[in-house]
Amino acid sequence: MKKSILVFMMICGMAVSSWAQSRVTYDLSGASGTRDDESFSEIHLGLNWYIHDWLNWRNSIFTQFGTDINTVYGLDTAALFNWEAYTQGRGLGIELFAGPGLRFATEDSNAVFGKAGITFGLGGLRLGGGIQAFHYFEDRHDKQDRILNKDETQYFITVSGGGSF
Repeated sequence: MKKSILVFMMICGMAVSSWAQSRVTYDLSGASGTRDDESFSEIHLGLNWYIHDWLNWRNSIFTQFGTDINTVYGLDTAALFNWEAYTQGRGLGIELFAGPGLRFATEDSNAVFGKAGITFGLGGLRLGGGIQAFHYFEDRHDKQDRILNKDETQYFITVSGGGSF
């Protein structure tokens, strides 16, 4: 059985390892969406510590801005459980991720969140998408002082580049 799995992986050209050495990567990414009929954009500078291939502790500083919303700055920290399959030199691959996190932010925008998505890698370029559901601890307001919902779902498409240490 083990031999047939190894042969299958070699035929596919993917190297999958469950206990590889830990690594640290960084990325710059952006997302866009709407909430309460107001458009916004986010930019993230992320630092990923892959403790194991299956566990990424992601920390990203971000800014969220838009025409009708107050600009928000903060830190997202999350424990993301990963599954990945990459070619030998990590030039081509796919990742699936999901996990919980916390948002520490200005403008009463502290929240808990759950995040899940998929990323395709081609060299240093990564293209992905997913969903992130937030529950905010306090009432937030937009620029017209309207109260925003405490629960929010963001769908994101990410184009990012980065590297590793």
